[in-house]
Formats: sequence, structure tokens, C-alpha cells
Amino acid sequence: MPSKKETVAKLLAQAKKDYGTPAERRERAGKARLGLGQARTNGAAAAGTPRGRR
Repeated sequence: MPSKKETVAKLLAQAKKDYGTPAERRERAGKARLGLGQARTNGAAAAGTPRGRR
């Protein structure tokens, strides 16, 4: 049976592999906020655009 230190080290290594470092997570979160802002802008522009035949 592995020791607690080995188990913790293994879990931390797996989390780093799965989720990245704290700096990488902050960078991804920042990019996601920018993408969300762009999506809102595009949605607002699309809502104001006339559709269909006139």
C-alpha cells in the first residue's frame, strides 16, 4: 500500500496534468472571459439586424 505522501504526490501530479498550473488556469479563464464578451457583442449585433424579406 502506498504511503500518504506517495498518494498525495500522485493525486497532485494527476491534477496538474488534467487542469494545468494555477497560472495556466488563470490564462484560460481570461481567454474565456474575452470570448464571452465577444459572443455577447455578436449576439447584440445579430439581434439588431433585420431578418427575412421586407
